[in-house]
Amino acid sequence: MKPVSLETVARAVGGTLVGADAAALATAASVDSRSVRAGELFFALQGRLVDGADFAPEAHLRGAVAAVATRPLSVPTLVVEDPLVALQELARWSLCAQDSSPTIVGVTGTVGKTTTKDALEAILRANGKRVSATAGNLNNEIGLPLTVLAAKEGTEVLVLEMGATHKGDIAHLCSVAPPEVGVLTAVSPVHLDSFGSLDSLAATKGELALAIPERKGAFVYPVDAPESATGPGRTFARRITFGSDSHSTLWTTNLKELESGLSFKLQVREGVQERSVEVKAPVFGTHLVQPLLAAVGGALALGLDLKECACGLLRLRRTGLRGEVYLLRDGIFVYDDSYNASPAAVEAVLRYGAAGAKRQGRRFVAVLGGMFELGSGARAYHQEAGKLAGEVGVDLLVCVGDEARWYAEGYPGEALFCQDAEAAAKALESALQGGDYVVVKGSRGVGLDLLTQRLKERLALV
Repeated sequence: MKPVSLETVARAVGGTLVGADAAALATAASVDSRSVRAGELFFALQGRLVDGADFAPEAHLRGAVAAVATRPLSVPTLVVEDPLVALQELARWSLCAQDSSPTIVGVTGTVGKTTTKDALEAILRANGKRVSATAGNLNNEIGLPLTVLAAKEGTEVLVLEMGATHKGDIAHLCSVAPPEVGVLTAVSPVHLDSFGSLDSLAATKGELALAIPERKGAFVYPVDAPESATGPGRTFARRITFGSDSHSTLWTTNLKELESGLSFKLQVREGVQERSVEVKAPVFGTHLVQPLLAAVGGALALGLDLKECACGLLRLRRTGLRGEVYLLRDGIFVYDDSYNASPAAVEAVLRYGAAGAKRQGRRFVAVLGGMFELGSGARAYHQEAGKLAGEVGVDLLVCVGDEARWYAEGYPGEALFCQDAEAAAKALESALQGGDYVVVKGSRGVGLDLLTQRLKERLALV
C-alpha cells in the first residue's frame, strides 16, 4: 500500500488514535510482532490462546508505527472494535483509494490453487505485467487482506488465492477484494467435516462465480465442475472451460514428461476458431496439467494470447514442497509433493508415480500421511486410496500418522506404519533400496516436510 497517515487509517477503519502521531505514515501491515518492519501497522489479533496486544511492545521496538488493538496500550494505538475487521476494512479501502485500481483475479478450488496462482503470476510477469500475488498460501481472512496491503504501488493485476473452510468464506473474501476474473481449479472432497457434503462444498466454491460482475467479468473453470460452482444463470463477458479433451475451451494433446519437465500442445477453441501452441513447463507431474490450464484460462481472460502464455509457463517456479524432484544416494528418486493432501490429490500422485516407476523400471514406494478434515467418510477415503495404491502397483506403502492406518486396510501388499514423520524417516533409512522411486504426500499437519528434510540429510548424495 502507498504510505498513508494514521489519521487517514483511523477514518478508513472507524478507529480512534490514542498516544499516536496522527501525521505519522503507515507503510504496510503485519500481524507478527517478530517480523514487523519500521513504519508498519501491527494488528494485534486475538486468538484462542494468545492476545496479540501482549506483543505490541515488541512490535513497537521493531519499528511499528502503531498497534491496532481493542484497547489503549502502552504504545501508540489505534483503538478499534475488532482488529481483524479493521485489517480487512483497510485492505478494502486501499483498493478503492488507489488512482488506478488493479484488476483482481480470485483463485479458488479444492486442489491446485497455489500451482495455478504461481503459473498465472509467471505468465503475467513474463509478459511485462506489474503483478502482485498471494505469498505461499496466505489465502484466508487474514492472509488475503495482508496480500492486498503488501501489493506494490502501480500493481496492474492482483492474483489472490481464496480458501474456505465454511460456507460464506469465499463470499466474504470477495467482499474485501472484489474480483473481476475468477478461476476455479477443481471441486473434490476436502474439509468435509466443515461442509458436510460435496454439494455444499461446491456451492461454497461457487461463491466466487457469484461475485464476478455480470457482462464485464470472466470465469474460468473445469468443464466437469458441478453446476452450483459455476454461477449458473449468470452472464459473463467470457466463460472459459478446461479439461482433458475438445469438449472444453482449453485442453492438451501430445502430453510428454521430459527430464526438463512437461511438454504438450495447448489447444484452445472459442466459437469456430481453434488455435494451438507448443508448451514446455519446468514442472513435474502430469496431474499438474489441469492447474496449468486454469492459469492459461486466467491469462486469456486478461487479454493475453496463447504464445504469451507459453512463454510465461516456460519460466514457472512452484511454491515449495509441491512437486519437487531430487535424487538421494544409491540412485533413489524422490517426488516430493508433501505440502498437503486430499483424496483427488493423492490419487493423482499415485497414478503419476506408478507411471514414472514403471517407465524407469524402479521399485515404487509410496509414503502417505493421513488426509485431514474429511468428515464421516474419512476412513473410506483412506481405504480407497490404499486400494488404489495396490491397483497401480505400489511395492511398499509407508503410512504416517494415525489416520494413515486406514490406507493399509485397503492395501493388499506390504505396508509399514509409522506414528510420525520422524519415525517414518528412520524406518525409510533401512527400508529404501537403491534405485527406488519414492512419492511423498500427506496433509500439512502430518509434517512430512520434516521427513523429506531428514532423508536429504541422512541419504544425501556423496
